Amino acid sequence: MKLSELGEFGLIDQIKKIAADHSKNILIGIDDDAAAVQISPGKILLATTDALIEGVHFDLNYFTFYQLGWRALAANLSDIAAMGGQPRYALVSLGLPPQLDVESALDFYRGMKALGDEFQTAIIGGDTTRSPDRVFISITVLGEADPDKVCRRAGAQIGDAIFVTGDLGASAAGLRILKSGDEKLQSKFSAAIAKHLTPRPRVHEAQFLVKHFPIHAMIDVSDGLASEVHHICQLSRAGALVVQNKIPIHSETRAAAKYFGDEALEYALGGGEEFELLFTAPAGVAQQLRNEFFAKFNLPCSEIGVIREKSHGVTLVSGGGESALLQRGFDHFADKQTK
Repeated sequence: MKLSELGEFGLIDQIKKIAADHSKNILIGIDDDAAAVQISPGKILLATTDALIEGVHFDLNYFTFYQLGWRALAANLSDIAAMGGQPRYALVSLGLPPQLDVESALDFYRGMKALGDEFQTAIIGGDTTRSPDRVFISITVLGEADPDKVCRRAGAQIGDAIFVTGDLGASAAGLRILKSGDEKLQSKFSAAIAKHLTPRPRVHEAQFLVKHFPIHAMIDVSDGLASEVHHICQLSRAGALVVQNKIPIHSETRAAAKYFGDEALEYALGGGEEFELLFTAPAGVAQQLRNEFFAKFNLPCSEIGVIREKSHGVTLVSGGGESALLQRGFDHFADKQTK
């Protein structure tokens, strides 16, 4: 069945069957002019929104609608995680071509629902509208955080160690492989493919960090490591030194880069869409933080550099010495992209 046959309200009825949540905090969900939720007392409200456009942010030649729903919500959950918060509610607006299959639209919600359930995030409303020739997605997520645990990009202090969770560059490698259209290659590099199509936002990891350690600044790696380090430094009015050989890059990412004749480091510095956490904390807690984080999540948390005086700039040190770490990554309105 096509959306043109089912109609807008028929689609909404089907979405309700997938996304309905009966939490006592949801006073009014999908069915009215607006949702109404009870925000917990003594908590800070967090809100984030993200838009995705077919042909700009994703290609349906290699995304299933289930994966697209997962991926779209993951971007918003990652933003809430980067502020040390707990995502709670999602509002989802879609622009859909009327010739789209109904099952494809519903699979999108199934993907969101699967990830949302994992992180106790309910879909409570949104909007659907006609799009002439491509899919448009806009998701707003509301979350909450303890007032004394909210993290910002600003706040890094001179002498702080710089950390990153997991490994970097796999999402860029996965995208490179998907664009090649080589199915054998996709099978060989399945971890990189998964990092791009169904990334895992570090919600639990961020909450653990802010609960147990003095995190001074935090951001999620959505635009590439180099760009995110610059964001923290600009808002913290500081400089940074990043050590090249401490940047965590998975062996599969290195192998994929070698296959294409690319530099794995460039995947990590400019690739983006990792949804790992980049943060700073006092150097004195570095060893304890790394050990406890790994013990808790079986995931590395690498110390990759140090925050310095602003006058030093943002630099990368390698075997060839110290050089400026240029800001790179995706810019929606740039004539040329560095991603």
